[in-house]
Amino acid sequence: MACSAEVARSRNHAVDLPDEECELVQTVGDRYRLVLEKLALPYIPSVEIETNAMGVKRPLSKGVQLGSWTTPDVWVTLQALICHELGVEPNQITEAAVFVDDLGCE
Repeated sequence: MACSAEVARSRNHAVDLPDEECELVQTVGDRYRLVLEKLALPYIPSVEIETNAMGVKRPLSKGVQLGSWTTPDVWVTLQALICHELGVEPNQITEAAVFVDDLGCE
């Protein structure tokens, strides 16, 4: 899916995501787990993060200090990036959301 791969490779993202891995991204959860893997962070279900109001939306720039990120920070920031990139509402961003079918990515 070209769009989901494009969203996964977003220039705003501070993590290097190789094209071959981005091509496998179908859902928001796929992208979330891919970023966590690259940062060597443990998986926490996004529902748990949202329920407990965990995480800080981080500004992304070339000077980002990735070592200070937590799993909740990744989810909150990823959610904000997808909302910005695709023009969707935060409540539409779930791990199960499919970029093409659910979020209108073409």
